[in-house]
Amino acid sequence: MKIYKLIYYHFYLKSSKKNAVPEIPVYAMLSFTQTSNLITIINVIMIITRIDVNYDIRKIALIGPVLFYLFNYYYFSKKGYGAIIIKDDSYSIGKYSFLLDIYNVSSFLLVVLTYYFYKEF
Repeated sequence: MKIYKLIYYHFYLKSSKKNAVPEIPVYAMLSFTQTSNLITIINVIMIITRIDVNYDIRKIALIGPVLFYLFNYYYFSKKGYGAIIIKDDSYSIGKYSFLLDIYNVSSFLLVVLTYYFYKEF
């Protein structure tokens, strides 16, 4: 969960410079990253156990971000944890913030790679 708080902090500060409501792109980025991680975990479990279930990845890719968006909205806005994270400077990783971008891109690429291995091998 720490990585998601770091992503929230970084993208909130980046988005607040351009948007009047900076939470919307932050929740979108978080939800797509969480969906990618969920699909990757499902694929890895299927690869390890060699279970041949023909699940529809497109449905997960469509429903997952919506559910995670609602969860992130509840967690960060309604419960108020977002304001606590923004006030805490310990979530600032400074010049290493590019690693969060690499993490987001790699999580999207891992979905493709693990799904390919699951279907082909």
